[in-house]
Amino acid sequence: MPTVLGIAILGSGRVARARLRELNERYDTRVAVVASRNFDRAYELAFPIAAAATDEWEEAIARRDVDAVMVCSTNPYHAPMVRASIEAGKPVSVDYPLALSLAEAEGLVELAQSRGVVLHVEHIELLSAWFVTLRDALPRLGQLHHLTWHNLSHRAATPEDWTYDRAHGFSLFQQASLPSRIITCVGQATWIEGEETFLGEQGTRFGRRATRLRFGFGKEGVGEIEDILTSEPETGPSAEFQVTGEQGALVGKQHREVWYANPTGNSFEALPVMPRSGLFAQDIAVFLDTIAGQGRPYAALNHVLETLRFADAAERAVKSGQRIVLSPSTA
Repeated sequence: MPTVLGIAILGSGRVARARLRELNERYDTRVAVVASRNFDRAYELAFPIAAAATDEWEEAIARRDVDAVMVCSTNPYHAPMVRASIEAGKPVSVDYPLALSLAEAEGLVELAQSRGVVLHVEHIELLSAWFVTLRDALPRLGQLHHLTWHNLSHRAATPEDWTYDRAHGFSLFQQASLPSRIITCVGQATWIEGEETFLGEQGTRFGRRATRLRFGFGKEGVGEIEDILTSEPETGPSAEFQVTGEQGALVGKQHREVWYANPTGNSFEALPVMPRSGLFAQDIAVFLDTIAGQGRPYAALNHVLETLRFADAAERAVKSGQRIVLSPSTA
């Protein structure tokens, strides 16, 4: 690889802009081209940094001055863009999800490994300061037996907000933060069941989604998820992630605080959460170090697939109304 890597940015939304800002702070990369279905948006981002602009993402990947690819497009494009990058022999970083089906994701991982091409899947929720604190404190709890996630998110359902569109995948395929953090804490799920309801539906778009899931882990562990996304104001927003074990509980609140509760629940200790910023900068640095052979992804491909197995089982449980039993992973 050359000293200064030529990067193709596929996408022109919020994440693409964040990655562009971070890449412009580095001396070892150069954005060679920005691709977007909307050429004007691609040109808007490309012109100030003297990069090329195109509305043909295949053309961007194929350029001779592109050494690596960053996929920041909408979810349905992730898999075909990643596949094209791997087949071109170019290292590729993709925002979660890798694909909108488990089978396709498994195929892409197998293809990357067989071709010896770096495939990096973004899971920046694992880098957030509060979760790093909670994860590092897990040994204090001993054997884990309960995990809960309660979340209420409110924001306007603009036409550009794809999270309000079922065409962009099942809710747990859309967001890695739930299954990724769960897998990190308790390992592979053994079974999962639940339901998902929608209000204000117009075609594939909706105004409110409520996802409620229960799952098993370990020998007798049980987890519960209640995740609500709404375009209309409700009490909140709120977020609480709790893991309980033999020696107490850890509670992450509002994506900022982490508390340890002793086994009797009558004493609470605030754990220090070190300020962290530039999560996309950290993610990019890991990708580039992996290309250079100087590091490895913080989310291994086994973790990526385990996260998608959880999401896939949750989707099947919701659609069937049945408990889905997961076979032990051989990954």
